[in-house]
This record gives sequence, structure tokens and C-alpha cells, in this order.
Amino acid sequence: MLLQEFVTVLVRDPRTQKEDSWHSYIDYEIFVHTNSICFTRKTSCVRRRFREFVWLRQRLQSNAVLM
Repeated sequence: MLLQEFVTVLVRDPRTQKEDSWHSYIDYEIFVHTNSICFTRKTSCVRRRFREFVWLRQRLQSNAVLM
């Protein structure tokens, strides 16, 4: 019996981070859980700022034109 591979990605736990008395930003926890053989780790967790999601979206959109 073959098990179905999966990759679960959760974006959760927003936190406000203060850079100084005038500037702050929100970051999010990105949690990945998988049983795929393509990944060496079955779970991982990292925090990323919203602007990094914006950057990723722009890269994916620009690369989509090339495909």
C-alpha cells in the first residue's frame, strides 16, 4: 500500500516587532509538515515579514511569464 505524500504549510502567529520607537512590522510563523521524500526534514518552522511574502509573489509572477 502506497501512502499519499502531503505537504502542509501553515501561516500563523502574527507578531508585532518594534524596530525603534517609530517603526514596527508584523512577522508570521511559517510551519511546514510533510511526509514527502523530497524534504530532508519532516517539520520546519521559520518567521518571516509580510514584505517577504510580497517579494515572493512578485518573483513567482515574473517567472510565470517565462514558463
